[in-house]
Amino acid sequence: MSARVGVFGATGYTGRELVRLLRRHPRARVAFTTGSETGHLAHEAGLDQAADAYFLAMPHGIAATYASRLRETRPEAIVVDLSGDLRLPTAESYKLWYGHDHKAPHLIGEAVFGLCEAYGDRLRGARLVSNPGCYATSVLLPLIPLLREGLIDASDIVADAKSGATGAGRTPREDLMFCELAEDFSAYSPGRTHRHVGEIEAALADRTGKRVLLTFCPHLLPVKRGILTALYVKPTADLADLKRALSAAYDGTPFVHVMDDVPPRLSDVVDTNDCRISVHAAAPGRAVVFSALDNLVKGAAGQAIQNLNLAMGWPEAEGLVSAFGGPSDGLPIPGGQAK
Repeated sequence: MSARVGVFGATGYTGRELVRLLRRHPRARVAFTTGSETGHLAHEAGLDQAADAYFLAMPHGIAATYASRLRETRPEAIVVDLSGDLRLPTAESYKLWYGHDHKAPHLIGEAVFGLCEAYGDRLRGARLVSNPGCYATSVLLPLIPLLREGLIDASDIVADAKSGATGAGRTPREDLMFCELAEDFSAYSPGRTHRHVGEIEAALADRTGKRVLLTFCPHLLPVKRGILTALYVKPTADLADLKRALSAAYDGTPFVHVMDDVPPRLSDVVDTNDCRISVHAAAPGRAVVFSALDNLVKGAAGQAIQNLNLAMGWPEAEGLVSAFGGPSDGLPIPGGQAK
């Protein structure tokens, strides 16, 4: 079985990555694209195009309107929204984190949160999916198993994350110019001001039953792509128990790998759909948990295709790349050993 796929916002970094990955997908055919450059349809024209699945790689505040119209006119199709419009559980929480009213409040709660390894049971057969944020993915994949098993203190978690510049999007900005970014390193949205904090805390509450007030500080790296997150936690068990819980949670999954001893590097994960995790001792009574992923692949377009595969009932890894096998069997492992 194959599917016709439309990509809204194909001229942004995430949209371009979607098109690149979909073109090598054995079951998906790109039926149309929309965007601001020559060769793409206008967004409005895309609503008239028939497809089996639609990806919305559009800004928040806009994507929800298109998701609503597609749900009305193409209820049988799969819609995967890569913006933040459908990630939060209530209209009130959306306004808190995004600063404006929701454009399609009737859709809130209808979308399945597309963190594939945590919501795979709900994603099979889903018709509306909210793709998680890149930072959120890097934080949630390590934390969900550890909190679910009660292995870390839920009241004492600090997430220290670094991202490549593509995470800020393709719209020209002075602070993202080469001469501003190169040979520099800076923090932004410190503490509890980044929008991804809301979806992280909502997903943790839903999957673990724990209320977490996360301290989260993102940083901008002078590189194109990749996220490396360090989670500073207070264990309630031995480090070996933390490693065992993570390994058990992701054993048999195609894209999440728990590493032995060696912290992950960006070069391990760039251009793959992998997330690599490792656990290390810190000060007495503390531990640091690292996770690394490509913000444009596992943090965005790759995970969106993983969601499409699950929703369509296809093999989860179809058309995606892991350095540990799957569709990319034979690729060298660029660092560390899987556990």
